[in-house]
Amino acid sequence: MVLQVLKLMFLWLLVLFLTSYSGCNRVDMHELNAHDSDVMSVSFSHDSRYLITGSQDSTARVFDSKNSWEMVCVLEGHDSWVYQSEFMPGDREIVTAGFDGNLKLWSFGTCQELMTYKGHTDRVRAVSIHPSGESFVSCGWDSTFVSWDKQSGEILYSVHGHPEKICDLTLSPDGTVIATASRDHTVSLWDRSTGKLLKVLEGHSGDLKGVRFSSDGRYIASTGFDSIVIVWDAVNWELKHRLKGHQGFLFAVAFDPVNDLLASAGNDGRIVIWSPETGKRRKILFPGTAVRKLSFSPNGEYLAAACADGSVRIYNAGEIL
Repeated sequence: MVLQVLKLMFLWLLVLFLTSYSGCNRVDMHELNAHDSDVMSVSFSHDSRYLITGSQDSTARVFDSKNSWEMVCVLEGHDSWVYQSEFMPGDREIVTAGFDGNLKLWSFGTCQELMTYKGHTDRVRAVSIHPSGESFVSCGWDSTFVSWDKQSGEILYSVHGHPEKICDLTLSPDGTVIATASRDHTVSLWDRSTGKLLKVLEGHSGDLKGVRFSSDGRYIASTGFDSIVIVWDAVNWELKHRLKGHQGFLFAVAFDPVNDLLASAGNDGRIVIWSPETGKRRKILFPGTAVRKLSFSPNGEYLAAACADGSVRIYNAGEIL
């Protein structure tokens, strides 16, 4: 009798596990063969129509969601990896950051280079654009972050912000605060207009690789080689949640601008969806390969993952809820 009960309990737990596991994958996904080398970045245009990628093959490429994700633009001009690429407000121009130490401005209409920005002395890892479209900030392995005048190409200021390499940065939605993530295990917050240090956020125990503000400005998320995601209160600058659900190095965090969701990913081949408010895990997606960057479209329709196998996995974000 006891043995039969144990068998029934085992079968019930097995069914529950399989149901839960399959539920993690019950999300429509399109696999886009974007590059022949690792895809290092993904980002959407402000109107959510276009997806731009950056890759180890030294190019950035633009894909059209309204035309079966057809490639409509190839940006060639960097001498090394394109680590990040972003649309300027208005979606008529693009900024790319490269491991060749340069940033470039491109015309999306002609796919031609307009300007090169020189000032970093080592690889540029990230760029974030001010909401006005008049300036942007970048960071790199020279441990500095730089504020640029978009029109003239002049450096507004350059700050040696960390004792170690800076691997990511992001601007707050209102453009007033810069958050930088470094190999020194900290996130630092800076006044965007002056470059003055505002706060150092401590809580990680490994190199940091990703940092993002939520679109409502309430949260900051950071992640890195300690395999955890920290959600910070962006108003009080205090630790809110330590999220554990990954194994191995993490590289990416992204907030859903429409729904109250946070996504994280890295080398373990999992994309974990969280509630930044409660810290609870909502769903797990399995792209089947390491993920380097994540991006939600501004309209909340898509979640894109830049993958180490040269592909981009594009999920229907509405099915993640």
